[in-house]
Amino acid sequence: MNNIDTIISIATPMGTGALSVIRCSGTRVSEIIDTFFKKKLPARQACYLNFKSEERVVDDVIAVYYVAPKSYTGEEMLEIMCHGGPVIYQLIIKEILKLNDCRIAKAGEFTERAFLNNKMSLTEAESICALINAKTEAAALAARESLSGKMTKDLFQIDNVILKTRVQVEALLDFSDEDIETEGIKEISSHIEDCKKEILRILEKLETNKLLFETSKVAVIGKPNTGKSSLTNYLTDEEVSIVNTKAGTTRDVVSKMFSLNGAPVTILDTAGIRETNDLIEKEGKEKALKQAALANITLFLYDARVGIDQEDLEILKNVKQASSNILVIANKIDLIEKDKLDNIIKNDPGILCISIKENINMDILKVKILDCLKLSVRNSSPGVYNIKNIEHLNKAYQEINDIQVNLNELEVIAERLKNSQKHISAVLDNDDEERVLSGIFSNFCIGK
Repeated sequence: MNNIDTIISIATPMGTGALSVIRCSGTRVSEIIDTFFKKKLPARQACYLNFKSEERVVDDVIAVYYVAPKSYTGEEMLEIMCHGGPVIYQLIIKEILKLNDCRIAKAGEFTERAFLNNKMSLTEAESICALINAKTEAAALAARESLSGKMTKDLFQIDNVILKTRVQVEALLDFSDEDIETEGIKEISSHIEDCKKEILRILEKLETNKLLFETSKVAVIGKPNTGKSSLTNYLTDEEVSIVNTKAGTTRDVVSKMFSLNGAPVTILDTAGIRETNDLIEKEGKEKALKQAALANITLFLYDARVGIDQEDLEILKNVKQASSNILVIANKIDLIEKDKLDNIIKNDPGILCISIKENINMDILKVKILDCLKLSVRNSSPGVYNIKNIEHLNKAYQEINDIQVNLNELEVIAERLKNSQKHISAVLDNDDEERVLSGIFSNFCIGK
């Protein structure tokens, strides 16, 4: 890719920091070096130099020069590490921008050039974005694993196994009159089962990663004194909300981001919903329903001692109009008799019974929240390419999952394996049907 402009970016803490890094990429990098350092720089070595504008020293810096294509972008690159004061790095950038065809980089332009210059795949580019924007340790580690190309390596292994299996199936079909052993049907079945498990494992990983790479919203709704604030404090492990027996303590939406088993989640503790003449509480009720509409999942809490009354049903009706992803929770089960608890479970098994105070079923609640969040983000992702990968892998899994392995179904097996591999090849970008024919010839020595 031939770029006219040389792009410049600055990596620095907001305000003042010890160091700042200025990155330059493009055809003018050599001119930048000649103009401000007045000497040739060795490739990929850190050099201590003065950055000079005419004869004035702007700053003493560390400079590293990268020769194309051995750089992040695949172009000539220069990294300048200067003192971190905003005046210093702005002065350096100002001087560089005086050169022709030099400009400030657009957001993501370095990585865009890396992709266009075949230095990375779209999956790797999205992984870098996810790594930069990671909100939790688990999200950062998942993004780093994706960037390492582990999924691609695993898919290549699956692709190779399917290819080998297709070769076996095609041989049994096309050369059944030859002296070819048919006992390989058991091996074919074993290969197919292994591929199914591996594709499903990768799909589950991708679905989990979507949850890690997005910050989901969880709204907590219910009447006053049902335990909404206690639940918020429990999940965040902080005293985020005021807990008090007096109704109407929470009158606005209290939000807090936390890590739920590695997934970044913002919980929204809303005002208790009840009929009241208090204008502030009425406004809090309206905000609560708005948050339910914006959230990925709504947790509706009610007091197990009281049960779901007409007021609860009315609140649920309003919440359902705003959100379809609702988890109904009966709290304070430690304060009711066993037969009453059994009746709740029997009459509505979809309700989760918990006690926040006594930590009953709280681990189950976390799992259910995560399961609901996975469903809510299934059709959304910060990476468009990631969505396409999931679509292709779902189709690949469906094709291979529908296979019934027996000698009478060889033609169907061959077609389904072909379709499955086609979808995997769409992810790997290596669609080549000649591989099957080549495999047959190499494995069975046809033509002798």
